[in-house]
Amino acid sequence: MAARKSKPKKTMKLFYSPIHGFIHKVLVVAHESGLWERIEFVPIYPMRDGYSIAAINPLHKVPTLALQDGTVIYGSQAVVEYLDFAGKKKLYPKPGPKRWDALRRLALADTVFEITVNMALEKAESPIRENVYTWYWPKVVRALDQMEADAKKTKGFDVGHAATLHALSYLNRQLGKGLRPPVPGNYDWRKGRPHLAAWWKKALERPSVKSHFNQDYKGPDSAQFAQEQVAEVLRAQGKKAPARPTPQSVDYHID
Repeated sequence: MAARKSKPKKTMKLFYSPIHGFIHKVLVVAHESGLWERIEFVPIYPMRDGYSIAAINPLHKVPTLALQDGTVIYGSQAVVEYLDFAGKKKLYPKPGPKRWDALRRLALADTVFEITVNMALEKAESPIRENVYTWYWPKVVRALDQMEADAKKTKGFDVGHAATLHALSYLNRQLGKGLRPPVPGNYDWRKGRPHLAAWWKKALERPSVKSHFNQDYKGPDSAQFAQEQVAEVLRAQGKKAPARPTPQSVDYHID
């Protein structure tokens, strides 16, 4: 009788927002690198009390990655690069033209994501600053045109592609909710960009995308669980957990 394979030991904790209506770049890299089973996923909800991670990340921002020795890494690009370093499959090409191109596409996509976040948040402001949209939207359109040009020639799958999935899926999410003019109503970035649309359709079939995209989170996700994981990180650092978590605030954000 064959022996059962033991489950991989959890060697790191990923504090992240379980909004699976868009594709998380960090989750894609975690899966592609072969580290998925070694990660303890810790859901953090931005608008609920008790989920603060300010004790381990002064920016109170996700994603935040904590290692067994108490080392904490935050900022999505830093987290992604660490996962690439620690994993088997590499999404960062070796130094040279392919790497610089992947990093360029990474920066392009991450900026589109940040711009979209800012436009989405602006809807809650009163009065709305119209110049936010007139300033940002042309940048998004130009970036989408560049993604179309890139889709014509890039092959394989690297960190730039993971970031592009992240940006496009979040843009889709916010366009569905509606953005302000000059963003057109019912805007579809696929129209007029056949190479990018074809690449997107194919990329959605990757296991690293299917692992979470449009999938409900399954697992512990209470505030108590989140604070227990924060306390474990602090103990690994030789610190005591605060008697009461830092109050939740509107400064929480994702990248």
